[in-house]
Amino acid sequence: MYNKKSDYALNKKDKEAIVSRNAIGEYIKLTKEEFASEEEFAHWKEWSDDDYRQEYNAEQSYKRLKNKLQKQAEYEVVSLSVEQILLNDLADEERKALLNKIKSVLTETQFRRLWLYYVKGISMTEIGKLDKVSKVSVHYSIEAAKNKIVKKFSKILNKQL
Repeated sequence: MYNKKSDYALNKKDKEAIVSRNAIGEYIKLTKEEFASEEEFAHWKEWSDDDYRQEYNAEQSYKRLKNKLQKQAEYEVVSLSVEQILLNDLADEERKALLNKIKSVLTETQFRRLWLYYVKGISMTEIGKLDKVSKVSVHYSIEAAKNKIVKKFSKILNKQL
């Protein structure tokens, strides 16, 4: 339901005038008498109703999208993985050292694709377009990179335990 005091509602409610705001925010009314003909008034009344409706719909779409993004952000904060929590706790030097270890295990292409996908949030399809390869190739490359990382770091963890 729309706001009954909105510009859209006030304009729609008054069939005998076009209701609008001036530059300082005051409401003004343009009546039929201020137009050359009934037809001209009808044309502009229809246009103003349509324009206000489109503006109202755009505002509502924006609000729905904003709410959806806020809920998604709240969900993502709650659903941090163990890896993300650990990485967040690492100091910058430790992060750099970890990244260098990961880079040493992967090919340059694997590391770049992994970075683009997980850090930059670029889709596999888009990465494929950048590299002029198929989405499937990007998928296999990222999976191979993940497997290499798991294999390398599980060895290190097993030695430490």
